[in-house]
Amino acid sequence: MDIGDKLKVIMEKEGVTGYRISKEVGIEQTYISRLIHGKVNPTYSSLKRILDVLGYQVCFKKISKEERRMKKWRS
Repeated sequence: MDIGDKLKVIMEKEGVTGYRISKEVGIEQTYISRLIHGKVNPTYSSLKRILDVLGYQVCFKKISKEERRMKKWRS
C-alpha cells in the first residue's frame, strides 16, 4: 500500500474530502487528487501538513535488513 492508498483510506475514515484538505493546507486540489492516485509523491512537509489536517502523524519505522531484502525481492 503506497502513500496515496493510505491517505485515501484515512480520508474516507475521517470523512474529509480532498477539497477540504486543499483549502486547509493551502495546496491545489489537483495535487491532492494526483497524490491519492499515485501520480506524485509528497514532500515530507506537504505530507505532514496534510496529515495534521486529518489528525495523524508521520511515523518512520525502522525495518530490519531481512525486511528490506524481502521488499527488494518482491519489487
